[in-house]
Amino acid sequence: MNVTLDHVEGRHPAAARAAPSAITDLSLSIQRGEQVAVIGPSGAGKTTLLQLIAAALKPSFGHVMVDGQDPWVLSTSALQSLRGHLFYAPQTPPLPPRQRVVTALAAGRLPGMSLWQSVVQLVYPRHVAPAVEALGAFDLSEKIWDRVDRLSGGERQRVGLARALMSPATLWLVDEPLSALDPKRARQAIATLTQRAQARNITLITTLHQVDVATTMFPRVIGLRDGRLAFDLPSGQVTQSVLAALYAQHEHELAGIAAPVFDIPAEPAPANIVHCR
Repeated sequence: MNVTLDHVEGRHPAAARAAPSAITDLSLSIQRGEQVAVIGPSGAGKTTLLQLIAAALKPSFGHVMVDGQDPWVLSTSALQSLRGHLFYAPQTPPLPPRQRVVTALAAGRLPGMSLWQSVVQLVYPRHVAPAVEALGAFDLSEKIWDRVDRLSGGERQRVGLARALMSPATLWLVDEPLSALDPKRARQAIATLTQRAQARNITLITTLHQVDVATTMFPRVIGLRDGRLAFDLPSGQVTQSVLAALYAQHEHELAGIAAPVFDIPAEPAPANIVHCR
């Protein structure tokens, strides 16, 4: 899929009327099969950009075109069909805690299933072999029958990424996929996503805090600051001076100084807690 934004402004529905837009006057074009990393300091509008492209947030001004279509002028059925070709992975994977990993992975194929097939899948998991293969790409194949709430934070994040490999989508939108991973796992995860996307000619747009990963593992890097486009460059042209300007007054993020992430096993949920799905 290709993506075009034309002077787009995006505002969170819950934002105060006087609050500035999360995305302001943003224009860019991403071609089918491209791999793009989006970087910028916290609050730059990275997540909002992905939500606009995923047709999860309607622009307050301008147009977002996905494969030549404006999602917000389509019929309900046509919009659902378009969304079936998109895979949006939020920073915190939406994995039901009491669900088995094999079932959570199969959710990546829901756009291609009928209602009956999706209901049967909850009781009698299908696509076990593809699920094992997808997990294996992230070194998690032995977790196929585990419950989600038995996984560590890093394992959950990698399961969320494995869902992309199960999806029939031709556009992957991945938001901060490395927050719970150590540097080695982070690079392995990005290498898997980029290699699989290239093999299937899938368009991949990923937001990242890890500037070194963005500039060494993606051919194109987009910088956002205060909701505006700061630069759109080949990764080889993203110099230290360019980064210093992007992260001015946010140098601790550029330096990678952040609260440490410990990938510890999650404790089982107490029996008296009811999880809303």
